[in-house]
Amino acid sequence: MTSKTSPQSDPIVAQIRADCDQISQTKTAISQPVSRRRFLRQTSKGVVGMGLALGGITAATKDTFAQLGRQPGGPPGEAVEEQLVPLVEATSEKVWNGETLDEQVVSEMIDRAMMKLTGLDSAKEAWKDFVLPTDIVGIKINPLAGKRLSTHRIIVDKIIDGLYGTGVLKNQIVIWDRFESHLIDAGYEINQSDRGVRCFASDSEGVGYDDEVFYETEKDVVVRRENESIVSRYTKLLTQELTVVINVPVMKHHGIAGVSGCLKNLAFGSVDNTYRFHSNPLNCNPAIADIFAHTVLKDKVVLNIVDGLLAAFDGGPTYDPDGVWQYGGLLVSQDPVALDQIVYQTIEEKRKELNLSSLSRLSKYIRSASRMDLGTNDLDEVDYKEVKV
Repeated sequence: MTSKTSPQSDPIVAQIRADCDQISQTKTAISQPVSRRRFLRQTSKGVVGMGLALGGITAATKDTFAQLGRQPGGPPGEAVEEQLVPLVEATSEKVWNGETLDEQVVSEMIDRAMMKLTGLDSAKEAWKDFVLPTDIVGIKINPLAGKRLSTHRIIVDKIIDGLYGTGVLKNQIVIWDRFESHLIDAGYEINQSDRGVRCFASDSEGVGYDDEVFYETEKDVVVRRENESIVSRYTKLLTQELTVVINVPVMKHHGIAGVSGCLKNLAFGSVDNTYRFHSNPLNCNPAIADIFAHTVLKDKVVLNIVDGLLAAFDGGPTYDPDGVWQYGGLLVSQDPVALDQIVYQTIEEKRKELNLSSLSRLSKYIRSASRMDLGTNDLDEVDYKEVKV
């Protein structure tokens, strides 16, 4: 199957590029660091449909108890040891041979990262920590930038091999994204049959979005609403089929949101009606965090693997040959916020080396996600381990 549109004529890509250009030409005040006390006072105005009503102990309350060093409901003054978030970065100076990836090195990077993350002696056993033989597994990739800067197929194939080792069958695996044309342009073959690993998108025939499961907010740009709707519906893949999700974003710059990592890839890849959150001063905040927070998405994500083999420090989210570098790394964790914080800091450091402007004013959604207990952006709370291959 071939794509109906080339990357140059793709209206989705054209709109994103136009929004990036508009934001780059608009000067806004650089956001100031947000204190933990300010976190406790701020609330999101978005409302999520189907079971995300907040009741009982709120995220702010949990933060307050965390500061006091005790669990909600525990005896006053009872100290609780906080566990650090496991996170592994695998790197190799051998993974690139000129412009060619060494697939054997990539394979070893993933195996060793999985073992390091779980503390197990084999990659096969490590994968069993995340999925069951009965699971329907969605592998959410990022194919927006075409073959050069999309999730590398070798990583996806290695994940699939790991899933086979847990007893998951080929047809229980779905490689997916929001738009079918992007999957095709990135080199992924569409397969909706009952044979082999499936690969399709939310806009593929017979899929679509769920009218009963949605994110609703008026904190958007009114003229950008699709059909004047204030609702963004979740894909039926999430609401009706997948039982677990493995998130495989690309480490890259994003002209609207600052960086694109775990949160952006999965949140905006899971719902429709997202253009309304582009442009200053929103820059997709707090929509990314709010959308990710829905139980239909958050509770299904079992693992995040950030593809940093080729990373983008500028020109994203599409491919700019002058804005990429061979970073040669992979980041693995169950915490999407901690991973995004490292993605942000890695790209910021690269931009600083090249005297490019800071992305702090655009990447506010990472702090919002941390405030909502989707993970932590405080790397002092992370058990960072490095694997060199």
